[in-house]
Amino acid sequence: MPHLHPLPTPVKLSKLGRGLAAAQVIKETLTIVLLGVPLVREEPIILLSALPGLVLYLLHWQMWRGRVRRRYAAAVWAFTLLDELWGWFLFRELDAPTRGQVRLMHWSYFLGLGLILLALVEISWRYRRARAKTLRKPAEPAQRPG
Repeated sequence: MPHLHPLPTPVKLSKLGRGLAAAQVIKETLTIVLLGVPLVREEPIILLSALPGLVLYLLHWQMWRGRVRRRYAAAVWAFTLLDELWGWFLFRELDAPTRGQVRLMHWSYFLGLGLILLALVEISWRYRRARAKTLRKPAEPAQRPG
């Protein structure tokens, strides 16, 4: 009978990773309520540009629940970075935003960038630490059949 080894389980997000996803969800919720809804009321076409962000919002909820793999989370955070930059670019194209809208956008943008960068650094650090640990681990002797 062959010796069976269990398949390695994919690495899930850490508590810190889930906490950063939760903070991103809270930040996005406030941004949607305080900035997004008023802007959509003024110019409904803005809703089309917000659709990728809404998908990412749902993915961050999923990450908050902790049921995603680390690689998946890294991809979501990378797309979140692109979405944040895209949102900043689109906001700059608005006709005469109010002072309050500009202040909210700056707050949302810099907080979002901070969360994204922290999450990507945390995922990278945990990946490198796990990789270094497996490289230091001595190889197991091969078992003889029989």
